[in-house]
Amino acid sequence: MKSRLGRNLGLIFSTVILSVIFILSYASAEEETLQESIPIHMNFKESARFSPETSGDPEKIAMEEKYSSHEQNPGAGTPADTRNKGDWTSMGEWESDKVLFDITLSEIVFNLWWVEDPDDTDYDAALDLRWTIYLDGSEIYQYTDEEGYACEQTRDEPCEYVKEAGGNFPSTDLIKGQVISLEVEMKSFQAIYIYYDNMSRDSGMKVTANAIIFGNTIINGQTISFEFVEAWPTNCNEAVEGNFITLIVSGVELDNNQQENGYPQVGEGGTYSINETEFKSDRVTWFIDDEYAKLDQSAISFSYGRKDSSTTEPVNINVADKLIIMSDSTDDSALPVPGFNLIFAIISLVLVTKLRREV
Repeated sequence: MKSRLGRNLGLIFSTVILSVIFILSYASAEEETLQESIPIHMNFKESARFSPETSGDPEKIAMEEKYSSHEQNPGAGTPADTRNKGDWTSMGEWESDKVLFDITLSEIVFNLWWVEDPDDTDYDAALDLRWTIYLDGSEIYQYTDEEGYACEQTRDEPCEYVKEAGGNFPSTDLIKGQVISLEVEMKSFQAIYIYYDNMSRDSGMKVTANAIIFGNTIINGQTISFEFVEAWPTNCNEAVEGNFITLIVSGVELDNNQQENGYPQVGEGGTYSINETEFKSDRVTWFIDDEYAKLDQSAISFSYGRKDSSTTEPVNINVADKLIIMSDSTDDSALPVPGFNLIFAIISLVLVTKLRREV
């Protein structure tokens, strides 16, 4: 009897130890797969800042700036209004914050909202653009587009220039603490206006990068929370206000501005280890009125800009992929492993079956 009891206690002890090892290994594996490459749009911002952040205020007016490069053609007999494009003229250089952890950039797409000056002499602008990317002030890539573009729309309804850099952009590593910047130059027969830094005029650069870490999703009663860590910090409230980060339940995308009782809530989430450094995440929490909704089958739609017009498509994250289920009384730090309940149930079932066989 004692021998059987001893064996059973030993089995229980061994199972618990194996369970702990399994859970720790599972958590470690999850951490290794957090960093994924997704499309990110780096926006031109006021004060020459270069950031994924987009203003969530639909009433904010875009920055408008005027530039020209053309010159009069010299020489006797030349009509007074004959022009050449002149030299390359810089429209600005926008610089990012220091990157918080190591990332890799690839697949560049440039875009610019612009229009020809309607008050200038009636010339076809034939706009040429030159884009130069710098890493810590050193040039790493330059793309020149001399196709000569025209835009005769109004200043209230400008055109959007969109151009892929092509396959010759080198995959580029950014080390923690480095900054990236982008300079744009123009040549044109006519003066132009450019626009940036609001919801519908998101001029800048789309890039594929592993600069967003998608963390846990948490179901607690009728709420769903989503955590993420950013290489370039942004104001999460802007993304929520602009419906850039939303929740999809039963195939319907919820409007953040229609949530009640102070939801969605934006705050500090859990801690994640990236490159041996601990980072606090941002957390967004939604409340679901329908108590019968299948919350574990919902999804997070993540974007940095307006989804119906931005050059950067949103990314959908299934809630079930990194799910933690809590009761209302459970502390946020509990059950740190996605799927913990399922893992524990399987191990318990195996243990009970084994003990019954022993009896």
